[in-house]
Amino acid sequence: MLVAKRIGTLHPLYTADFKHVAGYVLWTLHQQFLLNDLFMPRLTRLLPSESAAIGLAAVLFATAHLPNLPLTAATLIWGAISCALFRRYRNLYALGLAQGLLGLCFAICVPDALHHHLRVGLGYLRYRGAQPVP
Repeated sequence: MLVAKRIGTLHPLYTADFKHVAGYVLWTLHQQFLLNDLFMPRLTRLLPSESAAIGLAAVLFATAHLPNLPLTAATLIWGAISCALFRRYRNLYALGLAQGLLGLCFAICVPDALHHHLRVGLGYLRYRGAQPVP
């Protein structure tokens, strides 16, 4: 991290900002609530099988992350996994924390030029690049 800071490639997401990380994890908890407590019960009642409900919920979850294609692909996979895990264990807190940690790992491991600082919608399209940390 020190090398990245010295050569000017470290952007603000990678700095030790507890408020940013805590806010992101709270946001992922909210996303898990929407996915597993709002959409999944309704889709389970509407569709003929639980696997169809999980698949459609994962597709809806991924669609919410468009036009960010790398993030959309990752959320399609994670959406299906998290729905299946929730059906078995019923723990939104663990899933929200896991999504938060996975999202932070994704933000660090995938180049910012590909995921545009995890933005979606117009924010993704209008993204101009993060400014290096001085």
